[in-house]
Amino acid sequence: MTLRFLLYTLLLLYCTGSPAAEESPVVAVAANFSPVMQKLVDHFTAQTGQEIRVSTGASGTLVRQIEQGAPFELFLSADEAYVERLHAEGLTVDTGRIYAIGQLVLFIPNTSNQDINQETRTLLRESVTGGSHKIAMANPELAPYGLAAKQVLERFDLWPIPKDQLIIGENVGQTAQFALTGTINVAFLPYSLAISDQLHNAGQFKLIPRDWHIPINQRMVLLKKAGTAARELYDYLSSEAAQTIIRDYGYTAPEER
Repeated sequence: MTLRFLLYTLLLLYCTGSPAAEESPVVAVAANFSPVMQKLVDHFTAQTGQEIRVSTGASGTLVRQIEQGAPFELFLSADEAYVERLHAEGLTVDTGRIYAIGQLVLFIPNTSNQDINQETRTLLRESVTGGSHKIAMANPELAPYGLAAKQVLERFDLWPIPKDQLIIGENVGQTAQFALTGTINVAFLPYSLAISDQLHNAGQFKLIPRDWHIPINQRMVLLKKAGTAARELYDYLSSEAAQTIIRDYGYTAPEER
């Protein structure tokens, strides 16, 4: 056997490879859904043996990464509009489906002097007009929960908030970190984060009525490069087993709208 033939044979074996050698799919997940997604991925892997890699961030940031060619196969957005945008650009298999419906809360850290017992709109107004209160929210241009918070404030003529009072997080995960530092008085957060292990002993919260902002319909979609594992995960996320886990983390299931 010549050296050239041996090298050719080795190269052929390397290129063809086996399916088991393929990398695990990368899933883009909105930051608010990160805690429950880890639970869902663990459950999915235990059932199928298929490993999944997760990348989290603000939905708007993830969309930009997808448009720039990021190797995601499935996108779990916190906002339907981002999925519609990607579909219009020809980057998705279809328009996807709703996997969860979010709920916005006003979170009051234990270090805050705000009175949680006030009526919600009174608490909002006092927080903004008090002058020295620091208010944290996710970037409304990137994060759907930040946009919902802005809509709530606009509803009561409290927007824009003075710059020296407003603390903007890149996503809800960073906003939650602000709430844990003791440097803010109130924060707009997803209900799912307010009841998480990280935050449930760090403060109290009030649910924001759903009709104070547009619905937070969280939609997922397969991207054009989606492989078998990503498609199986996509189907799993709509299963009753997955939806039970999603409800346990503070979301409403699509059929409960």
